[in-house]
Amino acid sequence: MELHKGDRYQDVDGTIFQVFGAMNDTYTYFFIANLKQNIVIRMQPKNATEFLSGMEKVN
Repeated sequence: MELHKGDRYQDVDGTIFQVFGAMNDTYTYFFIANLKQNIVIRMQPKNATEFLSGMEKVN
């Protein structure tokens, strides 16, 4: 699973998460925004992929 800035994923309860962006080449982190609760979570690529893997991709 490859994540890209702007991708949106929907959880089973209807919560939508959006891939907000990634940092520089030295330390890569994905920022995942919970659009329902207006919070942003910073995750390493492996954790972000695992977190979003069970969700449905939406546009």
